[in-house]
Amino acid sequence: MSSHDHDVASLFDPRSTGNIPVVPPGALPPSWAARTPANAPAPQDVHSRPYAHEAWSETEKPTIDEWTVGVTPQADVEDVDVADSDDGNGARKRKKRRARKSETVKAQERAARTVKKNRKTVKLALVGTSGHITRANFNHVTRTPKTSTAWFVQPPGPWNMRPTPTQRRYIRDEALILANLREAGVEHLHRRLTRAPWPVRQWARDHHEWATPIPDVDGALSWNDYLRGQQHGMLWSQPTIKARYWGIELPSRSALSISLDYLAQWFGELRWVGPKLTAWADSSFDRETAALDEHLATLARIMAAPGADAYPANSAQMDYLLRRSASIGLPLDIDGTISGGGDWTDTDIASLEDIADLSLTPGDGFTTVSGLVDGRRYSAAVIVLTIGRMAPMPIPEQMLPWQVIGDGSGEPLEWSERLDLEEKSATARAMRFVTDKITHQFKHYTVEHDETPPSELVEQHAAAQKIKTQIEHDHSGLSTRVKGWWRMAVVGADADEVRQKVSTLQQMYSPHILLEQEHGQYQLLREFIPGEPQANVSHTRRMSVYDASAGMAAVGDRIGDRYGIRLGDTASIAPRPAVWDCFAGPEKFNKSGLTPMVGVQGAGKTFAAGMCVYQAVRAGAYGVILDPSGPLKKLASLPELAPFTRVYALTGRSRPGALNPYRVIADPNPDDPEYSPDHPDYESDPDPVAAAKDQYEADVRASAAERMECAISVLKMMLSEKDVEQTWTESVLHTAAHNVGGDKDHHLGEVLAQLALMAENEENIEIRTTARTVHQKLEMMSQLAEARVLFPKPDTLGGFDADDGFDERLTILTMPGLQLPPEDSPSSMWTPQQRMAAPLMHMAAWQANRLIYDKPRSARKILFLDENKYLKQTGAGKTLNLRISRDSRKYNVRALVGSQLPDDYLGVDGTDDQSALTHEVIIGDLGGNDHAISGALKLLGLPEGQGYESILADLSGGEEDTYDPDPSRRRTDKAKRFVVKMGSDIEIIRADWTNYPHLSHVFDALDSRPRAEKDRDLGGVA
Repeated sequence: MSSHDHDVASLFDPRSTGNIPVVPPGALPPSWAARTPANAPAPQDVHSRPYAHEAWSETEKPTIDEWTVGVTPQADVEDVDVADSDDGNGARKRKKRRARKSETVKAQERAARTVKKNRKTVKLALVGTSGHITRANFNHVTRTPKTSTAWFVQPPGPWNMRPTPTQRRYIRDEALILANLREAGVEHLHRRLTRAPWPVRQWARDHHEWATPIPDVDGALSWNDYLRGQQHGMLWSQPTIKARYWGIELPSRSALSISLDYLAQWFGELRWVGPKLTAWADSSFDRETAALDEHLATLARIMAAPGADAYPANSAQMDYLLRRSASIGLPLDIDGTISGGGDWTDTDIASLEDIADLSLTPGDGFTTVSGLVDGRRYSAAVIVLTIGRMAPMPIPEQMLPWQVIGDGSGEPLEWSERLDLEEKSATARAMRFVTDKITHQFKHYTVEHDETPPSELVEQHAAAQKIKTQIEHDHSGLSTRVKGWWRMAVVGADADEVRQKVSTLQQMYSPHILLEQEHGQYQLLREFIPGEPQANVSHTRRMSVYDASAGMAAVGDRIGDRYGIRLGDTASIAPRPAVWDCFAGPEKFNKSGLTPMVGVQGAGKTFAAGMCVYQAVRAGAYGVILDPSGPLKKLASLPELAPFTRVYALTGRSRPGALNPYRVIADPNPDDPEYSPDHPDYESDPDPVAAAKDQYEADVRASAAERMECAISVLKMMLSEKDVEQTWTESVLHTAAHNVGGDKDHHLGEVLAQLALMAENEENIEIRTTARTVHQKLEMMSQLAEARVLFPKPDTLGGFDADDGFDERLTILTMPGLQLPPEDSPSSMWTPQQRMAAPLMHMAAWQANRLIYDKPRSARKILFLDENKYLKQTGAGKTLNLRISRDSRKYNVRALVGSQLPDDYLGVDGTDDQSALTHEVIIGDLGGNDHAISGALKLLGLPEGQGYESILADLSGGEEDTYDPDPSRRRTDKAKRFVVKMGSDIEIIRADWTNYPHLSHVFDALDSRPRAEKDRDLGGVA
């Protein structure tokens, strides 16, 4: 076994046959894995096929001449014969002259030479970075010879499935950040939105640490291969994580510091003078920054407020920002950043130019980016779009924030924003000037020419007056105006692809926003690098801080964590893995482990729950599945789970007496820490030993009483409602059970024997008659095949005791063939087999309860209860539901409880309302039922009438049910979708498992369709 087999965080290269860890391709630009067939040989001849089809070629990038050949007319240069001439020695020589080149060709050649020359002589304006310790923070500051900028990082924020007032508050809070910055003297900002590949390797490391994996089985999917396959599947959708950097320009630098920086740049290569000038410039900059200690502390306080929740960038974040900005278009992995505390010096800054080669093809309007990343050569075409004219937008009532509209394309867009914050007085003067000019124009029409002014003039006058009034009467700061330039970087594998992406984005933003593709793409792309000068001032946008903040660039799909089991991918704004630490509620947040799973038949509840149980058991949790219909029993056939799984079929050929109530309910364990005299509960008792003993004996008596009550409940369920309502039925059952006792060494047959004795020896004729009637009916019911699981064989006790030497990690309780009684018919109309459903469900619930709660409290446990509606109709089912909703936190239980209607958790039938105890909720397709949708919103904690109804109604994919095969074949989104709540985060999750072929055997086992198609769609199995 190679060393890589032990590296649980390594990725495998799809083109290789071994487990070779490689840098993940990331999301900028699209994954090479999607374009390269497995085991494809490397190309031998670079020129054997068009370069545009080499998305991430490992060959060298063509030179500028190779690119310009495609745009140079071949007929512009030709040989022309002229008359022969004498060379002076008597020899005749044939002369040729070259035709004159057209002005177009000459201009293209001059542009190419200029670009090539500029590429060699270009130098970043950035001089270096410096870490400065203020009274409360460690600030990273970048500097150029003229400016210095402090950087803060805003993490991704929530947006989806939030009430409209909350979304307005998000916009307002960010707008107040800008207003407060202006009040603090800030005039210029450079905000950068970066994308980092979702850290699949870190997920694998953390998941391995989080889990206690079950042992590997020979010939089955190993734990390491499972982790590798999970990482590969997660990468396939190119998930990214947003990070928004706020670069706040500090007050102007002194003339001395500016001069020293320039001198250090000019004479930095001199052997003796250079280092001294550089040290002198650095020392001067440090003194300047130290003098800004109070100002930096104020900025940190403003940025930490709600709306940004941003904190000073650390070393690793600054490293990634600089590298990402210098290599947009290359798959830079965030794991490659430097996490140390070192600053960037002038020599480090020079290395940024070596990360990527940037070249511009004249006249084609894109920049070619090429570079080596860990020995692999990648190249891409990048187009920078500028936000042009903008129309009023109803955000958040009807539209997404305008900066995330493009996220729906699936493209990992990057943003660069250059903002100038204007003073109120300057804005007021400008508005007065505009108003006066419009007023004079208005008078020119109405007074001088007696004409009706154009409507546009009236609208402009009203808009200027509105802004002027807002500024004069506003005291919140929201009237602060912004002048800004917003750039968006779009990446493609080649020129054709990036142009197609640009066209798609322009359509998505129209008609409210125009995306302009300007000239000077090379300079526009360099504008993304901190410290670089602004490329141009065209398409300046002027707006209020509220309108600027309505872009909300940092918001996205925020749900889950970084090391749990996978539920699917987010499907609202941008795809990323929805990963869930299913034990975080009990272990970290002191929350209940109850998780309702609601959806109609075919919504995918069983499949989703089965995948959760499979992943949790593989990670070391104890799993219990109560599946009446039985499709999940196929999990026991999986090679990796088979040695650790037991299936108990509680109907048909089940073991007699397996659900004997006297054996299902266990006595308390005397070795439990709860009965130790050292337990904290007995610290205040004068005799802790006696107190602990009394507690144990009391619990033993309680278990005996619980056994008797359980036996009585089971026998009553086997009778018809008419028999139970007889005057003496309750009395004779209690007497018979009391005569038997509550010890665990009994069974229901003994209760029937006591009833037979009462039918013969009881003096009271009414009691004797009732005992005889009840005994006869129960004796008849006990002979049914469905009842054998409750009544052991003679001279045996039955029970559910498992082999102590067997590591039973997964227990599956099934009841195949169970006949549930019809809901609307009276019990007198039920068949004996239908009447047996209730006691079987009752005892199955008790057994599931025991399997969970007999385990150590600290052990992780996952429970799935299917068809919970019928389970809750039994006393044990109600007890189990109550217990998992109230005690699951203490016993570290994640209980996935499936039902078709939310009413089962809302207490509408007189039961307890469990909605307040649900920290996590999973809602699937509700069939468009308005009542069910209303209940689902209550479970999710969302208000009605805010538009969420249409989201829940559309979970089925928005398609009509039809048996016509033609529309069925055209279905493109067969993966089930769910609305998932985790704490305060609510997102739409798409449970697509298409790119997880290592789990195909699990999908087959979870396919609950009665006749599965031969070629299954892995994402659509329900």
